[in-house]
Amino acid sequence: MRERILSDNLKSWGRKEFMANRTAMKAGEVNFGPLFRLAGEIGREMDLGGLLLMILEKSRPWMQAEACSIFLPDKESGELVIHSARGDSTPELGALRIPKGQGIVGTAMAEKKTIRVDEVEKDARFYSKADEKTGWKTKALLAAPLVDGEECVGVIEFLNPIGRAAFTEQDEQMVEYFAGLVASALVRIRANDAALERAAVQRDLDLARELQGGLLPKIFPTKEEAPGIELFARLDPAKEVSGDLYDFFPIENGKMCFVVGDVSGKGIAAGIFMAVTRTLIRATAVPGRSPLEILTRVNAQLAKENQASLFVTMILGIVDTRTGRMIYGQGGHNPPILIPAKGHPKYEPPGGMPLGVFEDAKFGERELVLEKGDTLLVYTDGVTEAMNLAKDLFGEDRLQLAVEGGAALSAEKVTERVVEKVEEFVGAADRSDDITLLAIQRRID
Repeated sequence: MRERILSDNLKSWGRKEFMANRTAMKAGEVNFGPLFRLAGEIGREMDLGGLLLMILEKSRPWMQAEACSIFLPDKESGELVIHSARGDSTPELGALRIPKGQGIVGTAMAEKKTIRVDEVEKDARFYSKADEKTGWKTKALLAAPLVDGEECVGVIEFLNPIGRAAFTEQDEQMVEYFAGLVASALVRIRANDAALERAAVQRDLDLARELQGGLLPKIFPTKEEAPGIELFARLDPAKEVSGDLYDFFPIENGKMCFVVGDVSGKGIAAGIFMAVTRTLIRATAVPGRSPLEILTRVNAQLAKENQASLFVTMILGIVDTRTGRMIYGQGGHNPPILIPAKGHPKYEPPGGMPLGVFEDAKFGERELVLEKGDTLLVYTDGVTEAMNLAKDLFGEDRLQLAVEGGAALSAEKVTERVVEKVEEFVGAADRSDDITLLAIQRRID
């Protein structure tokens, strides 16, 4: 058996290098030549599976060992997954597992030190179940942790030295150096894979943002379409995907439905909930239904299917595009602010409950007539809860001051002024929430 393994080693590694390394070991020297060449090959490998196969196939004959194994921790269970090669067999990837902290390899990983055992049957740490499962007979072993900085990313182990009774101090030196190279290669590949994964996630987020942006209307009603009002809206997301919502669309001749909503939470889940909410609103807002009835029907659907336990606050109204008369429903949302043509801005009364929590939730309803030059500004709490570096909130008072004198501004300019004031206040602090604004102004001419 031993002669056949030696013959396999000579074929796979090369007679000249094998004999040179064996001669050097007999003389008590360490031959690093083959190791340097293998290190170069390892440094060029970009695939984890390819790297493991290369190490397993080429390091075993170089170390003159009957078998080589690499142990990598499972992220979820912490078990050490064994990737191994022995004799002339094809390397097996992920064939066996060792419980976390058990065995000599578990000790090497936990203590971050190389362990050499000359007679494994006399070492209580030896995990014999691995031999029992494979039929392999381990006599001596050398286990080295794969350490990168403060992190141990795995263990490499060589079993049963060829041509000598046990592994030597020279073997330890080479394996410790080699383990450092392997650890660096594993960390490099892991970082590269993580970068590729992040890039893929970013592409998905960018696509989701484009799709979500496509749901929001960007063309606002002309004077011909809405002779009595001017409408403008904007949404500035804090992240790639927004949980805020604005929409407007004709509901019947001379009347337009408008909505501003804010979904609890952030990210993809909130964005999906927002898209579902918008779809339900469009399907439910039909001629003859009041804002209160629309909110009630949408809420019933959201609450019934809401497995994610999200909710959405909302202002939904119907405005007469000729006279400026409107009725709007309140779903626990921030109170709109009325900017009159004459006088000071003032907040409308709050009311109602958020949608998506209770099927029998109650909602408020308000009726309002915009006089010429009046503007109703609907916004999300990303405005009032914007925070600066001192952790101060922008707040309702600052919003009221921001729109003071806004009667002379168009609907679009009103939203621009608010965003500018918020950005000035926030300064260098990170924006934590989406900002959405919708302004409806009664035309003067």
